[in-house]
Amino acid sequence: MSTRAAPAAFRRCRMTAMLLLLGAGAALAQPIDDAGFRTEYLRLYEALKGVAPNLVVMELRERVELVAGRGSKVGAASNDRRIRAFEAAMLDGLQGATCGDRPASPARPSPTLVEMINAAATAQRLRTKAADVAQLTALAQRLLESQPHERWCGLKSLDEIQ
Repeated sequence: MSTRAAPAAFRRCRMTAMLLLLGAGAALAQPIDDAGFRTEYLRLYEALKGVAPNLVVMELRERVELVAGRGSKVGAASNDRRIRAFEAAMLDGLQGATCGDRPASPARPSPTLVEMINAAATAQRLRTKAADVAQLTALAQRLLESQPHERWCGLKSLDEIQ
């Protein structure tokens, strides 16, 4: 490695470490026992009752788009890649967490579900607020409930949800 490449590699490693630490802090900073979080979660969770699963996927994508586009300039590049990467990370994390066991009660968001939402957002460098995490958690919970357990565990993409 050249002497010029070494500092750049060091900076990238240091930046990655800082992002991981910030992500871990962000995951811990989203209190699921917070009244505002629970209110927002329950509001959207109840509003989604009876909504077709494919429409819940569309709503999830729109919410992630809003978070990803926060503060962006008009004419900025599409966030489609970040949205799809968030979906993939979320699906992978949720399958890893739920395919061995049944998900927690929907009336109280599971810490694992919140953790997976935070991890997927952190991986895409999305700046989420507690309300964003509550909404994404409610959407993810409805998606989990919309599919039989075996089907959920076999999904390769949220595009397969009908």
